[in-house]
Amino acid sequence: QQQLARQAAARWESVITGDAPDVTYNGRRIDDVAITIRGQTIDGPGNILGQAGPEAYRRGSYLPVAGSVILDSADMATMERNGLLLDVLTHEIGHVLGFGIFWSQLGLLVGAGTSDPRFVGPQATAEYNALFGTQASGVPVEAGGGQGTALAHWRESVLDTELMTGWIDYGGTPLSRITVGSMADLGYQVNMAAAESFRRPATRAAAAALLNKPSTVAAVLLS
Repeated sequence: QQQLARQAAARWESVITGDAPDVTYNGRRIDDVAITIRGQTIDGPGNILGQAGPEAYRRGSYLPVAGSVILDSADMATMERNGLLLDVLTHEIGHVLGFGIFWSQLGLLVGAGTSDPRFVGPQATAEYNALFGTQASGVPVEAGGGQGTALAHWRESVLDTELMTGWIDYGGTPLSRITVGSMADLGYQVNMAAAESFRRPATRAAAAALLNKPSTVAAVLLS
């Protein structure tokens, strides 16, 4: 599990390449960001697999200094056995890095409280439009799922298997150019070429149908 955590961190290190200013936090000099990962009881087997977020951030930029990832101890062995743990760890580290956390404060989220919230960062939006062949004003953000999922993830019915939707899928969840672009919009220096291959649903009808996934596909809440 520790090795998988290192692999998850390496996925983010491959796409976020710039340096953040060193800061002192709790008497410790932090180079970029310090992340603590631990297992503890959340809600028992199934449902919520993990949750995460920053605990301290840099004034002005909101780039995080430190944060924590908590995985439900009742699910960790099952996630490892089923090949989900690496993606869950990568997803949660993304939240510590600021994905879905400070969007409103940075003016990157519009439509909160409506059925069509959008992330309006220009780089993520450009990547979304390039992939979907649209001229949308922003990337669709999840409106449902409850606290911790709504307004903090890409919309499941549109982006489906992408790493930063609110539900995890068997078979791999790629860290797409859309997510890498969103991290650039947060203020990180990124390497877009390190993004993982991601394909959009074949048709709009197929995208809508993803709201009712077959039982062979995992639909487990992440926050």
